[in-house]
Amino acid sequence: MWAWERSMSDIGGNSSYDAARANWGGSWRLPTKAECDELVNNCTRQWTTRNGVKGMFFTSKRNGNSIFLPAAGWRDGTSAGDAGERGDYWSSTPYESCTYGAYGLYFNSGGSVNAGWYYRNSGLQVRPVVE
Repeated sequence: MWAWERSMSDIGGNSSYDAARANWGGSWRLPTKAECDELVNNCTRQWTTRNGVKGMFFTSKRNGNSIFLPAAGWRDGTSAGDAGERGDYWSSTPYESCTYGAYGLYFNSGGSVNAGWYYRNSGLQVRPVVE
């Protein structure tokens, strides 16, 4: 059985599975689905270019904090695409209806933003957060 086929609970902070904790250590971790939902539901957003990199700029309606996420595209095995047109980022939260899935954040140059689920063997970006 492949690791991505196992039923799992939230992996946030588990250095065996959380790429942020495994690579950065300390209290770095993947964001939760709730934190991704915060970007979708409680932030203004603007497609922009920063230092030559296209992506989405999110600003909180609650506290004014902001974050820029590059549109780095996606990867699936040896295939990759949509760099500069979309961004797909992992969360630590498993998709409860499918053991092969986990939630993530998606956005594109057309302004679409949502927190949906992906197969866990997909190649998405990681944007660590700190506790």
